Amino acid sequence: MKKNLFVGIVTAISALSLFVGQSAQADQTIYRLYNKQNGEHLYTTDKNEKDVLFTQHGWGYEGEAWYAPDPGQGSPVYRLYNAGLQNHLYTTDTNEVKVLTSKHGWTLDNNGQPVFYSGGGAKIYRVYNQALRGLHHWTTDENEYSVLPRHGWQQEGVKLYGNRVGVPIQTQYYQHSPVASQPTPPSQSTGSAQTSQPAQGNNQLPSTIPSGSATIANTESNHTIEADVALTGSGTGYHAKLVMAAPDAAVSFGLQFDTAAVAPYTGKTAFLIENIGSNNTGGQSYHRANALASLNTTYRLMLTLQKDGSYVGYVNGTEVVRGRNAVLAGRSDIYLRVEGAARKTGDSITAHFSAIKLKQHGIYSERRWPATPQFNIANGIITKIDDVQVRSTASDTRTINNNVVFTGTLTGLPQHADWDTAGYYDKVSGLVQFIY
Repeated sequence: MKKNLFVGIVTAISALSLFVGQSAQADQTIYRLYNKQNGEHLYTTDKNEKDVLFTQHGWGYEGEAWYAPDPGQGSPVYRLYNAGLQNHLYTTDTNEVKVLTSKHGWTLDNNGQPVFYSGGGAKIYRVYNQALRGLHHWTTDENEYSVLPRHGWQQEGVKLYGNRVGVPIQTQYYQHSPVASQPTPPSQSTGSAQTSQPAQGNNQLPSTIPSGSATIANTESNHTIEADVALTGSGTGYHAKLVMAAPDAAVSFGLQFDTAAVAPYTGKTAFLIENIGSNNTGGQSYHRANALASLNTTYRLMLTLQKDGSYVGYVNGTEVVRGRNAVLAGRSDIYLRVEGAARKTGDSITAHFSAIKLKQHGIYSERRWPATPQFNIANGIITKIDDVQVRSTASDTRTINNNVVFTGTLTGLPQHADWDTAGYYDKVSGLVQFIY
């Protein structure tokens, strides 16, 4: 439902235009990198850009993809970026550039100048995956192009050309290695956990995440929520989340069981980020850790947000997912909440939060925080603070000493509606908002 120059991966991505196209070679090498956090491949002619992303920001280097014509020889290739989707797109189609930048929230990298050129006899194929935030992928490998449709990708044909194919690379499909259906956590080399990917064809995800050392006290951020979180319920869907919200945008992280989730998370409990750029249809995107959670199990969850809108989700001190919400960048009207919700009428939930710690505007203080339940509605889900039921009024604002619990069976939604149905986003939850 509804990061110095490089502070983090997404900031590094957004700053790529600082590196692109600063040197011209007579047969430009196109380097290919892979980001396990969001499933994206990146293509660049800039060796420095490649080295920085590979050595400092957790990107995997996959070799020299192809060799492009000399600058000015062939068709210019433009690179676009969508902060909400965390995707890059490469295209020679100026009309596509115009439509995407004027109507769909994309921006041009490299100050609108070509990042490299297309031409020659080597074919470069493009594929598309709607389930992975609309990711596109480019490859010279005909075998990779033929295998990807088995994993949810759609073939789009030859979109670019190169002078010649690059040095053979080991893709994530090399020797039948597993295919991730969702972004995976950063590698161990970044100081975060590396979890195994599902074996090809069996869609099994790990159910454990190694413990890490990240806490609200030692992790730099502008805003942070940290809490012990447990979830139980019944029915088609329910969740327990840490939330950072402005009036028009939000990011949340927590535990979610959902029978309507994409495979391999269908009918399972995931560590889920919901990135809300707006409340309009299509304004939400979802990112799941490459591991499953368990119901009726307590996890130490933490959500951090930087001033530039970059966010990170942690489980038991280990980073598992990150991204960026550009709408939240530089905002002073961000409020911290905890929330429990059910998917449809008749679904039941118990979401338990304890040992809650908060950081606001870069300031962390070990104290107990007051919270208000005044934004709740009568929907069958009741709110308890320190085991006492509270009403949905400002007068029931109180300091949380021990815990917050949301429990009950959702009522009030028509049978066709669920938590993703427009007009009902705000009718499926119990929440408390913290007061500073």
